[in-house]
Amino acid sequence: MIPHPPSIATFGVLLAASFSPTAPVALQPGEYQVTAVSIVSNAPKGKPDSTMRCLTATELANPEAVFNNRFMADFKPDATCTIKNLDLTPSHVRYSTDCKYSTVDVTGTLTATSYSVVRKAKPKGGSGPEVETKLDGKRVGSCRG
Repeated sequence: MIPHPPSIATFGVLLAASFSPTAPVALQPGEYQVTAVSIVSNAPKGKPDSTMRCLTATELANPEAVFNNRFMADFKPDATCTIKNLDLTPSHVRYSTDCKYSTVDVTGTLTATSYSVVRKAKPKGGSGPEVETKLDGKRVGSCRG
């Protein structure tokens, strides 16, 4: 039995994965404006949350560091997660994560300066809500020092 099941907020931020890819995400490093919209189970669609973030070469080496909304909460890889079935090209991304409390399916499109992905998180063990998050990012320039 899990002493403290994950909360809605935990799934709202979603779990991140440890990963060693064969090639980095084909986005240009730089400052991105990212908009996230989440839907929790059958609840009404959430309000868009938009923020700026700097994508570095280090982050681009890990799809989960790029295609999640944990950066809004200081992204830290979750050691319990593994990425499976990675399909990453310069124009699309698709993979799944298997974590202690959830599984996440990620699919989307990208260009050298933008991306649009949908993350579908499902809790394990039937406890907690399913969360779907749409992330849209667009490069707006170089990272600010």
